[in-house]
Amino acid sequence: MAQNESTFQNDDPKAEETAGSSAPSSVQHFLDDAEGLSNSIEQLFRRVCGDEPKAADFGAMRTVQAMLKDLVRRAVASAPEGAATGEEASGKVAELTAEINKLKDQALRAKADFLNYQSRAGKDLDRAEEQALRKFVLELLPILDNLDLANADAKSAHYDPQRVKEALDLTGQSVKQVLAVRGLERIQTAGKNFDPNQHEAVFKRPPNPASAEKANTVAEECRAGYLWKGLILRPAQVVVIEAKK
Repeated sequence: MAQNESTFQNDDPKAEETAGSSAPSSVQHFLDDAEGLSNSIEQLFRRVCGDEPKAADFGAMRTVQAMLKDLVRRAVASAPEGAATGEEASGKVAELTAEINKLKDQALRAKADFLNYQSRAGKDLDRAEEQALRKFVLELLPILDNLDLANADAKSAHYDPQRVKEALDLTGQSVKQVLAVRGLERIQTAGKNFDPNQHEAVFKRPPNPASAEKANTVAEECRAGYLWKGLILRPAQVVVIEAKK
């Protein structure tokens, strides 16, 4: 029964000594765990089968211990290769770290380039708006010239009301043309059906019996309304014909 007191029979002591001596510290804990697990297996085996198990049962337990030992021995044998793999992994980590730092630097450069572009784009937009406004003002200058001429005619000793009126009409047409080119359109009102999207009713009156006025139509315009490129810029203020009660 003396042989049963040993917990882990070693079939090849030299191999185990070699494996233990060549095992790196990162693998040594596997050896320790294997020894502890082998002891636990035998203790459990003895509790189940009794303190003096049969030789056949004890042999089966020894087989399990030998298999466990073989697994650990193979792990130790591959330890140098694992260590080399660890060195390769460390090199790979360093390589990836360098790549990450490179990408960070590229990201910072891209961010700086974008901020510079954003600043330049803002300045270019300001200059474009300034040039567009300058062009618009230049188109208005002839209109101001006509107003000056009409004012001079009105103040002259040879004042001609008809001439002043024609000058004002031409000036108004010039203003409308300049604005129409840029998308300004006057809202039609007289005789049109009342549209709350384009018209603002400031007053309602009953229909005139002497005329064929229809209910809910625009009778007259109090203030002109305008569209800017098809969108409401200012609704027209109108008088609306109300329905008969």
